[in-house]
Amino acid sequence: MALVRRGGNDIAAPPVRRHILARLAGLIGFVVVAFVMTVWVIERRTRDDEFSAAVHSVETLLAQKIDTSIGLMRATVAGLGTSEEIARAFRARDRAKLRTLAAPLFETLHRDHRITHLYFTGLDRVNFLRLHEPESHGDVIDRFTMKAAAETGRPSSGIELGAFGTLTLRSVTPWRHDGETIGLIELGEEIGPLLADTGLSLGVHLYALIRRGTTEPAPWRQGRRMPGQPASLVEVGDHVLVSQSPREVLAAERALFPDLLRDGSIRTVQSPDGPLSMATAPLADASGRVVGVLAIFADRSRAQATFTNWMILATLASLAAGAGVFFSFNRALAGVEAAYRRQHELERRLLTISDEHQRIVQLEKLSAMGTMVGEIAHQLNNPLVGVVNMAQLAERSIDKPDRVREMLGEIRKAGQNCSAFVKRMLDFTRVTRFDSRSTDLRTVADEALALFNQSIGRKVSVERDMPEAPAIAVVDPNLLGHAIFNLLTNAAQATGERGWVRISLAPATHADGRAGWRFTVEDDGPGISEDAMRRLFTPFFTTRKEGTGLGLAVVQHIVLLHEGEVGAANRRQGGAALALWLPEAVSAAPKAPDGTPA
Repeated sequence: MALVRRGGNDIAAPPVRRHILARLAGLIGFVVVAFVMTVWVIERRTRDDEFSAAVHSVETLLAQKIDTSIGLMRATVAGLGTSEEIARAFRARDRAKLRTLAAPLFETLHRDHRITHLYFTGLDRVNFLRLHEPESHGDVIDRFTMKAAAETGRPSSGIELGAFGTLTLRSVTPWRHDGETIGLIELGEEIGPLLADTGLSLGVHLYALIRRGTTEPAPWRQGRRMPGQPASLVEVGDHVLVSQSPREVLAAERALFPDLLRDGSIRTVQSPDGPLSMATAPLADASGRVVGVLAIFADRSRAQATFTNWMILATLASLAAGAGVFFSFNRALAGVEAAYRRQHELERRLLTISDEHQRIVQLEKLSAMGTMVGEIAHQLNNPLVGVVNMAQLAERSIDKPDRVREMLGEIRKAGQNCSAFVKRMLDFTRVTRFDSRSTDLRTVADEALALFNQSIGRKVSVERDMPEAPAIAVVDPNLLGHAIFNLLTNAAQATGERGWVRISLAPATHADGRAGWRFTVEDDGPGISEDAMRRLFTPFFTTRKEGTGLGLAVVQHIVLLHEGEVGAANRRQGGAALALWLPEAVSAAPKAPDGTPA
């Protein structure tokens, strides 16, 4: 830990890094917890909204399937009514012949189109023949669809509860032959397959529950003994289950019937088999009378498991990104502290002024380090906010794994950007290390511009003039980027509130014939005074109260390491221009300004 002299006593500098890291750890923890809580709340709301949409889809799709089935029934009756033989058998009241003629068609309809009922009935609504139950005939059919077709002479259709407790989609059509209406033909389809198709399409379970008062008690039990119906009767208060989409009534869903009948609002409950979303929709017959409810259940176990897994992955990824930022930031701060300690030791050896002057110098350096650390913290906070926003987007696409994976990639990229920023700050502290390689100078300038735009505290207009072709030179990109960054910062500090800075790169040949490149950074500030121009590259010389006087000295040091030159001049239009020239290649062992190997 560095020491600062105060009144002749050595006092330890405050542990800045420890305090900053503690606050950074708290911020990362808060962001992760806020992310988890926010995603959990949004998932609850989204789950209910999705199920609400599913309930609406059930009603819409079931209505479409009913319309399709009715259209098929009417087309079938139209074809059936054109048969001369069937019409003559009906007119002659020859039940045996009519059954023989119509039975093959009924078997085909039952096999291919799930038609379960076929009636031939007189205009007086007295049934003449039931193909699905030939022994039963001669009764008057009082259902709404039969009455409506007989009275109006137009087809009538809809869902109706039969005398045997079965819920059936029926279509009754007047039978016209030789220009007159000779009877009524009725086709029917059990509602169960329609519910099964709808439930399978939408991934839900559907149960049709009818109020007991809509028919007499005895037919319920008789109907439940009909072929294709469950052997046991499911009664829930004053309702009876007449049809369902799953093959068997699930125990967990059956246990929720009483609750659902009392309150049919959309909600999700925890059952022994996992979370279940449930709701009801009114069930009306062909006359428009509400005869019961359609209970709708959706198993949320798989969605919940998927959400939980992605939440765990997203949380782990966030924690990993946060840990990477924390440790990278720790390294950056360690480098800043180490550089500060070296600088402090150098100043202590070089300066022989009074204790009071020494104290002022040290306070200035501490302030510079604090400003730098504050800028780093500000730059790292923005990607962390992006991590939270991307996580919220990932939650909204919880049922789209590819989209969530893309969001997690964005979270990882934000962490990598933070790490790259910290790495650049670390690289900028190593001004004595020289690692030259063939480099495109345009890329170095663009990276320095990017860091400059991130770190400058106000809006500065920057003009960029770079050659279209690659500008290749053997340089240390990290050191050169640091030098360009310092020139840009120096220019921005010299401009006014609405000033501009221009950076350009062009090929230039040195007076000794060496080929190279020249970077020029210009501004529209007040220019450089004669006194400042003489001392411009002197270490610790500055014209700003908050300056350290090391920026341009570092630039000169880096340029000399590259065997180049740096200079400054005032522009005739106003402002200043600083230019550095670099050769296309440097010697294998570049020299420091004092002549020693770098």
